[in-house]
Amino acid sequence: MNNKTIPVIIIAVGLLIAGVIIYTNYTRPSAEEEAVEEEGKVLSLEEAGQRVISFIDENILQGQTPISLIETLEENGLYKVRFKVEEEEVEWRITKNGELIFPQVIDLTEIEAQAEETGQTVGNFSVSSDEICMEDDKPIIYFFGSDGCPHCSWEHPIIEKVAEKFNGYVSFHNNMNSDADMDVFQKFSTGGVPTLVLGCKYYRIGSGENSGEEQEAKNLTSLICELTNNEPAEICQK
Repeated sequence: MNNKTIPVIIIAVGLLIAGVIIYTNYTRPSAEEEAVEEEGKVLSLEEAGQRVISFIDENILQGQTPISLIETLEENGLYKVRFKVEEEEVEWRITKNGELIFPQVIDLTEIEAQAEETGQTVGNFSVSSDEICMEDDKPIIYFFGSDGCPHCSWEHPIIEKVAEKFNGYVSFHNNMNSDADMDVFQKFSTGGVPTLVLGCKYYRIGSGENSGEEQEAKNLTSLICELTNNEPAEICQK
C-alpha cells in the first residue's frame, strides 16, 4: 500500500464504535505496554504521542508517507496528539492508558495537491508535467549510472530488484555503464548520476541513500504502482 492507494479522505481505517480505534486490535503491545495497561498506569505525554505515531506509521501508512510528531497535550481527560502527515497537520486523541485511539480523517487529495505544487513527491522525486512515456503499452523506467560512481552502485541493485517485481508491467531501460537513451538523460538530468526517470513522470538525480535501502525500495514501488494503475495487485495492494 502507498499514499496514493490509501482511499482518499480515509487514513483512519477500521473505525469501531463511535469512531474509536481499539489499539490492541491492530498492534500487539509490547511487554512494557502490557504492563502499563494491566497495572492501570497512564502513559506519559511522550509515550502517548509515540504510540499514536507508531500505530499510524506501521498499520496505515506502512512507511510510505512521512509522519512526524508535533506535540502531545492533555485535554478533557484524554491526550491530544498533534502530528504531520507530509505537510498536513492532524490531531488525534488517545486515552491515557493507551487502549483507545480516536482518529481524525485526513484529506489526502490536499497532500497530493501539495506534492504537485512543490514539484516533489515521495523519495524526493520531482514531478514532471509530461505524459507517461510508454513502450509496448508499458511505462518506461530509466536508470542511468556508472560503476565509477559509488552512489550508482548503491542505487542500481535496488532499482533492479524493484523493476523485476514489475516484470511484464513496465519496460526497464537499465543504462548502467551505457550511453543509450541520452535524449532522456539530457532532458531530466543536469549531467549527474545516478539519475532515475520513472515513466517520464517522476525523476531524481542522486540516490536514495538517506532513506535507506528498505525505504528506497518502498518509495520506488509506490511511484511505479502509480504509473501502472496499481498493477500487479500483489505488489501494489499490499
